[in-house]
Amino acid sequence: MIAIYKSKQLNRQILTAALLLSGMLVFSHRSFAGTVVDGCGNNVTITLTGSTNWLTLCSQKVTLPTKQNCVVTGSAEVSNNVTDEHNEYRFTVDTDVNPITGKKAERVIDVTQGSAADPENLAVSSVNDMKNLAAGTYTFRFLARKIDPADDINITAYTLGVVCSDGQ
Repeated sequence: MIAIYKSKQLNRQILTAALLLSGMLVFSHRSFAGTVVDGCGNNVTITLTGSTNWLTLCSQKVTLPTKQNCVVTGSAEVSNNVTDEHNEYRFTVDTDVNPITGKKAERVIDVTQGSAADPENLAVSSVNDMKNLAAGTYTFRFLARKIDPADDINITAYTLGVVCSDGQ
């Protein structure tokens, strides 16, 4: 009688554990079913020469399986190789190849070369939250351009990160 009771108790424990494990797998899979993580980057120097159109430092094509909320981050290291005292440059992350200036993700840096105390390298980062993007394929871009009359400047390293989730 004791052996049968222990056998039933063991079976009940195994069944309970199996149900908990199955539930955990099903619900954890569901909560991350639409998560997409991607990006790009390099440390090959790019010289920023134009002020009319944005230059794409890095781009990543991402296919979203469902409606998504995305956070896109771009970061760059800018070499202070300018000769004039004040030079301004714009950086942004966007899906548009040539977005209008002044959007929320845009960052402007002022690179100076007025004394030996000026930094050799400057870091810049831009973050953009993009909500309710419909399912489909998007190209996310990390972009830069100078503001005239700024000197041409070298960007020595850059990265773009894209994280999207369906929020379920």
